[in-house]
Amino acid sequence: MARQHEASDSDVESNSPLLPGPGQSPSSASSPDKRSPIRTAWAYAVLGSLGLGIVWLAFGQSYLDSRDGLVPSTDDPHFPTSVGYAGPTPTGGEAFAAATSYPSNFDSSPLHPPPELVSEKFNILHYLGNLSPWRTVNHGLKGTAQIPQGCTVEQVQLLHRHGARYPTTGAGTEAFAKDVVGAPGFKASGNLSFLNSWKYQLGAEILTPFGREQLFNLGVSFRTKYGHLLDPKKKPVFRTESQDRMLKSAQNFAAGFFGIPFEQQYHQLVTIEWPGFNNTLAPYMTCKNAIDYGRTRAPQKMAEWIKRYLDDALQRVQPLVEGVTLRHRDLFNMQLLCAYELVALGGSAFCPLFTEDEWRGFEYAHDIEFYDAFSYGQGAQAAVGKGWVQEWLARTTKQPLKVFDSTTNSTLHTPEFFPLDQQLYVDATHDTIISAVITTLGFSSFARSGPLPTDHIPSDLSFVTSSVSPFAANLHSQVLSCPSSSLVPKGKDARFVRWVLNDGVVPLDHIEGCATNDDGLCHLDAFVQATKDRIESIDWAYDCLGDWPLPEEPIKDGRPPRRD
Repeated sequence: MARQHEASDSDVESNSPLLPGPGQSPSSASSPDKRSPIRTAWAYAVLGSLGLGIVWLAFGQSYLDSRDGLVPSTDDPHFPTSVGYAGPTPTGGEAFAAATSYPSNFDSSPLHPPPELVSEKFNILHYLGNLSPWRTVNHGLKGTAQIPQGCTVEQVQLLHRHGARYPTTGAGTEAFAKDVVGAPGFKASGNLSFLNSWKYQLGAEILTPFGREQLFNLGVSFRTKYGHLLDPKKKPVFRTESQDRMLKSAQNFAAGFFGIPFEQQYHQLVTIEWPGFNNTLAPYMTCKNAIDYGRTRAPQKMAEWIKRYLDDALQRVQPLVEGVTLRHRDLFNMQLLCAYELVALGGSAFCPLFTEDEWRGFEYAHDIEFYDAFSYGQGAQAAVGKGWVQEWLARTTKQPLKVFDSTTNSTLHTPEFFPLDQQLYVDATHDTIISAVITTLGFSSFARSGPLPTDHIPSDLSFVTSSVSPFAANLHSQVLSCPSSSLVPKGKDARFVRWVLNDGVVPLDHIEGCATNDDGLCHLDAFVQATKDRIESIDWAYDCLGDWPLPEEPIKDGRPPRRD
């Protein structure tokens, strides 16, 4: 299971991917007529003025825009977009929908799953694990993500995943196309007959059109929810990293958040994702134990579960295929093809081949993988998320980092690249980092049903990958001032924090010092202290680089066995 993909999945390019012009001016060669020198000079003057007018039309507005601090035009001179005559352009006030009408989301258009797999009780798009589109979910609290009455927002920090992508290089989808459909003598019948003419059409790694749409819409959503936090006198710094899908996700988010043109309205910090570079948005690059499959039972447990839930499907499908003996993993790859073709091509003939229960089994296979390899059940995952949580603390307390003992990059921790005076922060990352960060933060409500069994799906399953780390997943914190709240400790200030994962408020009552309440509020001082204690207990060097054994007892907190 090659998964240094989303870690594995595990998203700088040019800010504006405009196509160059044709590069050739239309010729207008003609023989000059015989005119007087005065008439000729007058004609040249007129033509010259017209020429200057055309040049100004194409480039003059660009100059003014540049002088006024707007984005310089990169128009094709033959097809300029900055032609003036824009009409009235007054700007309205900033929205604050997080307090007034917090929206719910299920962003699936223009995907077209099979109608028989979409109903009030079941939707296949909710059972595709980390390949599901993100949607509004609930994590067990009665309260919504809308700002509680009497509270105001002081700061928001957003950590979001990239949008829907093509499979990672070497994924099982390619193996199915090559080793099954491409095998000599392959022939299919019945409802698999489409495979006789089916062609593999998926790219690799980069965003699909739907993935671009997801991030644009996410940017629009966050501007509508929290636009009032922007400081019109300062350009905010948003962060992403160098993988193509990561940069494109950040840029599509910015296009939705700021509008076109967006490039000059903020600073886009692009960090390097590559082995050996410290990067809190791709921390597995320096944490070798996090991607060592010898330190997790996830592959073994997944294989056991896949064999169990796809056994009936294998017996059903094998008689429809000649020339190849199918394995359980081949059917799992067919389910992967359904998921990827849905988000890449809009629909897939692979989807209706499986029952609702088999799609529930597909989701649970990803739950096992993410829990046991990228979250609470793997011993380096709390260390993986440590760097970003340290940065969260620095921004929240407005205290710069002084110790760099994880994946934080000291070169980039300057006031220019890592400001501490913003009210709104946006970081783009991968799915496995979101699952690691909630582990680092100690959100144990997600680990309640762990360790996950391989012989059944728990009825009270608390870790569901499609609710935690789907495409375009978004985790954000809100620092709130709630002076009228009954939760304000005597003699303390009235600031609270709460966390929202895919629109669902995360319970914090298991955190030391946090009270039980439906709004998911925890007094800020208590949460900060508990988080400091948590990260100080995480020995990044040992957890990520140490030679610790895989214990017989399951890991439940993202930490390795303690040293003697």
